[in-house]
Amino acid sequence: MRCIRTGTFCFYQPDPNFPVVWEFAATEAGSTIEPAEQPAATGDAAPARADRPPAVPLALEVSPFSLAERTAFVGRETELSAIRPTIDRALTGHGSMLMLFDGPGVGKTRLAMEMAEYASRKGFRCAIGRCYERDGPFPFLPFAEIIESNLAQAASLDDYYRQMGPNAAELAQIAPSLRRVFPDIPQPLELPPAQQRRYLFQSFSEALARAARTRPNMYLLEDLHWADESSLALLIHLANRIAQLPVVIVATYRGGYTDDNPALVRTLEELIRMGVRPQKLGGLSQAAVGQMLHELSQREAPESLVSLIFEESQGYPFFVEEVYRHLIEEGKIFDSAGQFRSDIKIAESDLPENVRLIISRRLKRLDENERRALAAAAVIGRSFSFRLLTEVSQIDVDELFTVIEKAQEMGTIVPSAEGPERPFTFSHELVRQTLLAGISAPRQERLHAAVADAIERLYPGAVHERAGEIADHLHKAGSFADDQKLVRWLTLAGESALDATAFGEARGNFRSALSHQSALDPRQKADLLASLATAERGLYLWEMVVANLRGALELYFNLADREAIVRTVNWLTDALLWVGRFQEGIETAQRGLAYLQAEVSVERAHLFATLAQAHAVGKAYEPAQEALHEALNIASQLSDPKLEARLLAVRSMINGRFFRLREAVTDWLLSQQLGGADLSPWQRALQLGSLYPALLNLGRLEDAVRIADELEPLARKIGHSFWVALCLSARAWIEFAKAPDLAKLEAGFQRVWKADQEASSAHLEVHSEVQLSLVDFFRGNWTSALLHAQTSRRREPESSIEGFGVGTLFRQLSYVGDQDGALAILDEKRALLPRSGRPNTAGSWPMLALVIEGLVMLGEDSQAGQLYPLACELIGTGAVVLWPYLRFTQTIAGLAAAAAREWEAAEEHFKIAMQQAESFPYLLEKAEIRRFHAMMLLDRAARDDRDRAQTLLTEAMETYTQIGMPRHIEMTQALLARCR
Repeated sequence: MRCIRTGTFCFYQPDPNFPVVWEFAATEAGSTIEPAEQPAATGDAAPARADRPPAVPLALEVSPFSLAERTAFVGRETELSAIRPTIDRALTGHGSMLMLFDGPGVGKTRLAMEMAEYASRKGFRCAIGRCYERDGPFPFLPFAEIIESNLAQAASLDDYYRQMGPNAAELAQIAPSLRRVFPDIPQPLELPPAQQRRYLFQSFSEALARAARTRPNMYLLEDLHWADESSLALLIHLANRIAQLPVVIVATYRGGYTDDNPALVRTLEELIRMGVRPQKLGGLSQAAVGQMLHELSQREAPESLVSLIFEESQGYPFFVEEVYRHLIEEGKIFDSAGQFRSDIKIAESDLPENVRLIISRRLKRLDENERRALAAAAVIGRSFSFRLLTEVSQIDVDELFTVIEKAQEMGTIVPSAEGPERPFTFSHELVRQTLLAGISAPRQERLHAAVADAIERLYPGAVHERAGEIADHLHKAGSFADDQKLVRWLTLAGESALDATAFGEARGNFRSALSHQSALDPRQKADLLASLATAERGLYLWEMVVANLRGALELYFNLADREAIVRTVNWLTDALLWVGRFQEGIETAQRGLAYLQAEVSVERAHLFATLAQAHAVGKAYEPAQEALHEALNIASQLSDPKLEARLLAVRSMINGRFFRLREAVTDWLLSQQLGGADLSPWQRALQLGSLYPALLNLGRLEDAVRIADELEPLARKIGHSFWVALCLSARAWIEFAKAPDLAKLEAGFQRVWKADQEASSAHLEVHSEVQLSLVDFFRGNWTSALLHAQTSRRREPESSIEGFGVGTLFRQLSYVGDQDGALAILDEKRALLPRSGRPNTAGSWPMLALVIEGLVMLGEDSQAGQLYPLACELIGTGAVVLWPYLRFTQTIAGLAAAAAREWEAAEEHFKIAMQQAESFPYLLEKAEIRRFHAMMLLDRAARDDRDRAQTLLTEAMETYTQIGMPRHIEMTQALLARCR
């Protein structure tokens, strides 16, 4: 049994799966009723949670849909025939999304509600979330309402807590009210802003999938034209993930409002690309209007009246009903005998384009106090609570009861689906707008100020989750609001939005707060600039991040705030590296170190590590190692093994950047021994993400696969697309190496890039283009391979990976025979090649390999031979296979040695390469080794070389034919011709 404390105007719709026993009892004001122990939905007893204080009783379980009396649903046969099969398909695990749009009053909401009731009869759990017209949008509001609705419909609090599972912290970011019900929800993981949002979205989709496993779900999202950017981003995320779930999402929005919401325009464009086609609703047919009038009047309406109202209303259901009710109230429908008049006419003022005037004239039935009360409710918002309205309107409670009852009788307000804190809602937004139009701007401003004060006073325990609402009312209060108070609430609203990873909304609040310069002291301004930079970092607005962090840092220096200075220096250095301003990043880190002077502290060690990473990104190995040496000295003096572990992990990553593969692995192992595994998910992923390619290049596949088994789910969870792509593509290559299938390989790559296009990056794009170029190169589609190679070169950032794209383009130009184009690129980018005896960046070595192969194919043996010593140094790094190029280093050394006419060395390199390819195993590389070895034999032309070459080429031909590589077959045939 559930005990429910009800109040005036409450309603309850029971769940048919749970019996309800009603017991009525009077309670003293302020008393509570503890919920009785309840069975879980599964039939098993929900475990008691001894660590949780007694739960606040649920005040009310609400239906997700209004129980207000509705006009009969008529027409829409075409729409119903399209939507019902979609719902039926979802029952079999094939979810989808529907979009309904057109102007106000066309019946979008009603159609969605009817479909939800159809889905409910089919066994769906249905929930609704609405968007509202506000200057400062509430982050994720429709999804917060859905979460709260699901909580209200749960069998018990413990059952719902169990349903949230490991995603409770992230669901509470979207719906902060959960923390009042479940105070023991853990805090969310600490991640960089962009990854926070991806992690949040992934957690929400996991919770949605988990809920759908026990019962199909339908979610209605109303009025997306007022949606915030974060809600729309989450909607796109979900739309990409419900195809294999028993989930239907129905969303509505008004046509013609998209110009006011650029985020909605982008969302619609993306949904259309995904195959979601918004369905435009038109007016009802004349026959359907006749059915409506029959239901409204309970008698057959004359054709003349049906035709008249149909023509004037354009068949829009809301307009039909409003015009009909208006004519009834004006006494224009029935004669004294209760029969339809035969001379009905509709005045110009009764036309649907003047529907506000019609509503206004209907509202004249209310007296001045009643209109004043409803106007105050309109200022509160589309939905409101009786308690808040009592505070704002300052009308006697009994009189306010009468007003609410009368408004319900008129159909002006209806019961809300939003729970006990907002039990009433206006029947249509046009009703609320009409009420607002009836009061002067100064009165509206005063009422907004009163609403803000009342919310703060009535809900002291929920001010953080309602900060955006309070800030919105204060903003609209104009001169009635105190600037300092407005800044305070804008700041709180921004912080709440940041906590929810709603970066666009947070940015808007912080910028608005900063616009009130006279109300800010230096510390407030510095903190706001830093917070604004955090929001912009989540939106990838890096230049703005840099500008705002610079401003914050100067203010913190003036305030001599040591902690804030160190924190901001780290953030600013990181941002400068992102935008490629390496020298400025180095100077910023050095400025922070100068401020700390010679102190021995964890903060100074971290700043040295930051400086080391700045040098490494700027391709300066020795200064990076010197900075790390200083940091490790500090860790030693502090006897802090955890700090040392983190610094060794940084050194491992820097060694990886410079292709010092063995050193990278050694440092990583030392870091683990000192406690480096005890890290946040983000830091752990950073370490694994740098170790994984090192292991791949070293040819330690079994170790690499073990790391990928941990890295891939972690990267997917925190939203790091590059590492997800690296793990998936490496798996695809390993499978291809064992059983070559180009169609399967390409399909695997396409899935990787499609799944992660939500959060693309320069590294990911280069990685993608290089791999797609390789697939086309193998297929023999060299024109397409060249296009992908050119794209990889254009998008390649100036960082430690630079060289992949250049090398890929050079080799492809060489194979297509564009000698001038290839050599021109080599002359332009020769400085990117490794330098002998020096640490070189990770991108320079693959470029070397690609250049050597390309030069050999161009017949430029002299240039290729000159690079042989560097090829030997490449082997000296420990690298066995170059990813994602997937060429063995011994193969490349064999090519360079042959070009240098070092025949014996070339033979040895090819021999070792073949042994490695057998062990790997890699069937295609074996064919390539045979082709290159045969080329060497034909060039050497010693005794028996032609026969050996012919044997090697015949074996290579078999592999190329098996895989389906026509251009490689042509090259091999040409070489075979030389053997004759």
